[in-house]
Amino acid sequence: MACPRCGSESREGAAYCDACGEPLAGGAPRTVSPPDGLMGLMALDWTLRSVLAGVLGIIGAILVAATGNWQYVPLFLAISAVGWGILIFIYLNAS
Repeated sequence: MACPRCGSESREGAAYCDACGEPLAGGAPRTVSPPDGLMGLMALDWTLRSVLAGVLGIIGAILVAATGNWQYVPLFLAISAVGWGILIFIYLNAS
């Protein structure tokens, strides 16, 4: 396939000219796929960690309140809030 800009020949199916980098009309279409492999596992890992932090933060707050250690309740509620906040962030920014 000949480049419309510089006229040099590029390999068949190329999306860009090998010589000048100009996009070629008949090039292979570029597709974007969802993350898989390590990136997909990392997203799942953060989702599970966020749910775990949210649930365990609430359980921890209940347990320390039941034992009378009220000074630790805000700490466990903060842990829970961070966990749920990260989960909401992941949900809103999912592609």
